[in-house]
Amino acid sequence: MTTRYAEKSFEIRFCAALSAAITPFNRNPQWFGLTQAQERRKGIDAVLGIGGSLILFQFKAQSGSRIKIERDQLTKLTSVEKRYPASTFYVFPEAEDIHAASRSDCMFKEAWCCTPSALDREVAKTAQSAAFTLNAVASTLSQARPKKSLAIEKTCKRFGCFCPTTAHERVAFHNKALDQFLGLVARSWDARDLMDPSFAEHGIGIPIGQDLPRSSLDRDGDRGIRSITSAEMFEDLLGEGAHQNLGPGLQALFVAR
Repeated sequence: MTTRYAEKSFEIRFCAALSAAITPFNRNPQWFGLTQAQERRKGIDAVLGIGGSLILFQFKAQSGSRIKIERDQLTKLTSVEKRYPASTFYVFPEAEDIHAASRSDCMFKEAWCCTPSALDREVAKTAQSAAFTLNAVASTLSQARPKKSLAIEKTCKRFGCFCPTTAHERVAFHNKALDQFLGLVARSWDARDLMDPSFAEHGIGIPIGQDLPRSSLDRDGDRGIRSITSAEMFEDLLGEGAHQNLGPGLQALFVAR
């Protein structure tokens, strides 16, 4: 008899592994849950005085070979991504049970991710939820009825590879990985530059605790991209009903300046 790989187990292991991977460059990465309204508020209040960037992860494990996506939560996270690109991701384990998960030599090679906007295009606006099957061979999430699929990618491809084989390679890989994780699309940056307080101006994550220059414009060109400077602003970012508790599996990683 196999034991299901619970969502909370995957969530805890992934957060711990990612913290360990980026610790050489940021000695105090902070995680806090976004599910409970009170916990969310305390987390935002705690990091406001520090300043940095916030990246959201919605963890979704498999149950009966299906991954269930709730429309209400998807809508909220898609709105966050639209406002702050490269800030919000769904993350899924390839393993369905704890025995398969324990045999993996690297979490990041066997975990998959996609953006909320990619899912939003495939989940009907009127549906309360939708169930997908993870196909690791095809690198897709697929649905039988109606038939549809969307591309996903391994987390090590999206956030950086942390599996060097020698000490020398480890330094080089960590520099590259940090560049991929914080820069995502700006891989030519020097890793040291990414720790500059201004890296949030490049649209990486959600800037916390400091307003950005007016020269950094929204898509409508109407106003500058605003940093989150209060818990109320963060609640407003999540949209209608965000002051209530949200669905499980939602975590925030805070990377300080």
